[in-house]
Amino acid sequence: MIETGATAVHLAKQLGIEDGLVTGVAINGETAELDTILQDGDKISLFPPTAGGSEPLRVFIAGVMQADRHDTLLESQDYRLQLSEALRRHLPNVQLIDPWAENPNSVDYDDEQARHTFLTMTAKASEADLLIAYLPMPSMGTAMEMWQAYQGNTYIIAITPFVHHWAIRFTANEILPDLDSLLEWLENGRFQQEIIPAALACKQS
Repeated sequence: MIETGATAVHLAKQLGIEDGLVTGVAINGETAELDTILQDGDKISLFPPTAGGSEPLRVFIAGVMQADRHDTLLESQDYRLQLSEALRRHLPNVQLIDPWAENPNSVDYDDEQARHTFLTMTAKASEADLLIAYLPMPSMGTAMEMWQAYQGNTYIIAITPFVHHWAIRFTANEILPDLDSLLEWLENGRFQQEIIPAALACKQS
């Protein structure tokens, strides 16, 4: 039974957890402040500090751009904005690597600039701790980024219905059906509690 007025901080002390070893809490599947008053029946998850100390988590946002288009236009990039906003809100120390954000006018690049950008950004996928690949449709560029990430021991989350495609099955560490599933992981703390430590361990392997 939870004492009246108790918070996650009180619960940690009651469990014998030292100060500083709890930096986040989820209550009933939702992230909350450490000083939130707990109620009887609450399901509580206590999160330790993110592995890796104060170093920012490097996340590469990969995903469909041109897809199977026959023109020079891009598919909607709104998913990148959603991901960026959610990651920054839940992981204030995150460092995002987003080819689209870094090259907003890439469709107008000449061949030399386009080639340099393509090769440089693809190589950056292997430097990240975690790559999130949004693939509601096939994308040759994203497949190359995933392969580069795989070669660099970068943890890969694929958001796609193409669960049987070998390029996804044999490179991705996690496969989710839609963007909402990943956003839910951020909200309920699973991303912070399980995915980040797994990604950092993968990078160090």
